[in-house]
Amino acid sequence: MSRSARAAYRGELDRVGTATLVGGEKVVADTSITAASVIMLTTQSPGGTPGAVYVSARTAGTSFTISSTSGSDTSVVGYTITEP
Repeated sequence: MSRSARAAYRGELDRVGTATLVGGEKVVADTSITAASVIMLTTQSPGGTPGAVYVSARTAGTSFTISSTSGSDTSVVGYTITEP
């Protein structure tokens, strides 16, 4: 399979969404999360005292947690999930 074909195929599997942090954290329910899922985050709308956002936990088949380095972050965070 060519690189472009793999990229197109992966794109069909991407899941996207947004989550609003509360106290610098948000658990996002998603039953398609795996141990290998790649989760990319971007701040869409800063709120409170924004910090750096990162995936702090994941439970395969259940959810993942977005956390911020600021405990008072209330930003809206966009995420894209892909499988390697």
